[in-house]
Amino acid sequence: MESDPTAGSHPAAAASFEVAREHKGLSVFDFLDAVCGPIDRKTLVSAAHRGRVRVNGEATAAGTTLSQGDSVELDDDPAQLERRRGERLSVLRRGPGLLIADKPSGLPFDAGGRGGPSALGQLSELKGDGPSPRPAHRLDKQTSGLVIAALGREPLERLTAALVSGAAQIEYVAIVRGKLPAESGVVDVPLGRKNRRATVGLFPDQDHGDPATTTWTVEEQWRGYCRLRLVPEGGGRSHQVRGHLSALGHPALCDRLYGEDDRLLLSRLKIDYRSKRGRPERPILQRPAVHAERLSLPSELAGELLGADAPDQEPVEVVAPLPQDLEVLLSQLRRLFPLA
Repeated sequence: MESDPTAGSHPAAAASFEVAREHKGLSVFDFLDAVCGPIDRKTLVSAAHRGRVRVNGEATAAGTTLSQGDSVELDDDPAQLERRRGERLSVLRRGPGLLIADKPSGLPFDAGGRGGPSALGQLSELKGDGPSPRPAHRLDKQTSGLVIAALGREPLERLTAALVSGAAQIEYVAIVRGKLPAESGVVDVPLGRKNRRATVGLFPDQDHGDPATTTWTVEEQWRGYCRLRLVPEGGGRSHQVRGHLSALGHPALCDRLYGEDDRLLLSRLKIDYRSKRGRPERPILQRPAVHAERLSLPSELAGELLGADAPDQEPVEVVAPLPQDLEVLLSQLRRLFPLA
């Protein structure tokens, strides 16, 4: 009987990494946590027990010590090993016509075919006995901040009309590299998918893209980095801010989809950085530095949809505080770099 030539072979690795000098002596878990973390230990141990983690071609345990030059291979997408963070919406305002919540980065807006937690699913849970929530503003999975749902068709139409007219606005905060050409400006670039099968990302497409306009203003400028405030016209589409930042030539920090590095290390910012012996350096940011921070509503509309009173006809604002990762990044930039 002939032997099966594929017996004992491994499937093609979903990801592979080479151990650099600064990572020698780390365990497989600590190494993977440093280069593609945060990794959930129990999930990695389970994958290792099933032979889906290999070092130099041999199945290994999560606690195996690594040497410089070792090759670490995973049969699973590293995203499947990530440690799940608090993927829950927090309600910011609730009224007769609107439900506004703060979405953490990493929580998808829609559950998709695989199911699992989603912002839309949690909005449905939070609505109580009222009408089903109708999304008035969507965020992509990696962007944090405001998600807005109308409780009924009429509130959705009222809010949409206010966003289109500019009476209501959604403001974003983003952090980018470099120096902008002016203190403020407008990106008026049609955006579209790269192809019909693409499910994420919007890119400049003059011939077939949908019209899209975003205004931007410099809020803080340091040597080499900048904090921007952006207002997409009409409230914007998912990915519009990220796509327009890329079109501007300044994609958001850590926005790999639009050409940035996928993580930011403190050692890249601090010249005299010294790592802790025997411990891997953890990134201070591992997702696009974009946050939907503020919804501004005219007082009359806010009264109808949120039951809010505004003195002297001033706009009513709902604010999603900056998450910890962006606060830490801004703190480091303010500490390490002079204002430009």
